[in-house]
Amino acid sequence: MLETSQLQTLVAVARAESFSRAAEDLNVTQSAISQSVKNLENKIGVKAFKRTGKKVVLTQEGERLYELAQNFLGEMDEALTEIKDNKDEMKGRIRIGTLTGVGKSWLAQELLNFALKEDGLSIHISLGFQEDLIRSFEENKIDFLVLPEGAVPKSGEKLLLSEEAVTLVFPKGNPFNITKNTSLEELTRMPTVLFEQGDKLYQNWCLAKYGKKPKKVNTRFSVNSHGNMLQAVKNGLGVAVVPNHVLKRWHYKDDIETLGKAFEVSHDRFYIVYHKDATDLVRIRKTIEMLTKEQNPFL
Repeated sequence: MLETSQLQTLVAVARAESFSRAAEDLNVTQSAISQSVKNLENKIGVKAFKRTGKKVVLTQEGERLYELAQNFLGEMDEALTEIKDNKDEMKGRIRIGTLTGVGKSWLAQELLNFALKEDGLSIHISLGFQEDLIRSFEENKIDFLVLPEGAVPKSGEKLLLSEEAVTLVFPKGNPFNITKNTSLEELTRMPTVLFEQGDKLYQNWCLAKYGKKPKKVNTRFSVNSHGNMLQAVKNGLGVAVVPNHVLKRWHYKDDIETLGKAFEVSHDRFYIVYHKDATDLVRIRKTIEMLTKEQNPFL
C-alpha cells in the first residue's frame, strides 16, 4: 500500500522536475525525497522517473500514477477542508437513533422541522429496538440516541431530556361518565383499551392515582400501538392510558377527553446519549440544544 507522503513526493518531483527543488517545496531534505521515491518504486516494481539532461521526468508508468495521485490528493484536500468547515458550521450529516414509538410520535417531527430550518444538514433517523440501536451507537454508526432510562447503555455521555407523562383518555362527550371522583372499582368495570395484557402504563397510572394496581380489567380491545389505541377510544370502545406526547401529536386529539393536568402521571425519564467528543461538532451540539429547548417535551 502506497503512503500519502509518497504520493505527495511523486507529485512534487513531477512538477518541479528536480529532486532538490521538490525538497525545497516540501521543506524536507533532498535525501528524504530520494528515499521516498526509491521506496515508492520498490512498491510498484517499476521506475517512476527517468533523467533527461538536468531534469527528472516521469516514465510512462509514472505519468499514470501521477494522474491518480493528483486526483487522490485533490479529493483528500477537498474532503479535509469540508470536514474542517463542517466542524464549526451547521453542515454535514447527523445520525440519530430512538425507539419506534418515540420516533414516530415526537422525534421525527421535531427533526423534520429542524431540517427545514437548517438546509446544510443531512439528517438520518434510525427507529428500532434498543439492542440494535445501542450496537450501532457503540460502533459509531449513530451520533446520539434518545432512549428511556431503562434502555440507556453504559457507554457514552448522558443528558436528561425529560420525563414522560401519561394520562387517562376517554371518548368525547364522556359516555362512561368519568369524573375526578371515579373510584378504581368503577374504572375497572368500564370497557378498557390496552396496549397489551398487563399494560404497564395503565397499571402504573392506577397505582399513582389510587395507591394500588387493579386486580382485574374489563379489556374490550388490545393493540400494541398507542395511535391505534387512541383510534379505538375515539370510536367509543373504551378508556385508555397513553403517553402525553402521543396524544398531543395525534390528528384527532380534539375527539378525545382527559381529566386534566392533575390526572397526568410521570412514567419514565428519557435521556440523550452521545459520544464524549461529539459536542465539539457544532451540528451535534446545536441539535441537542434544539431537542432540549422545551423543558418537558413529553409532558
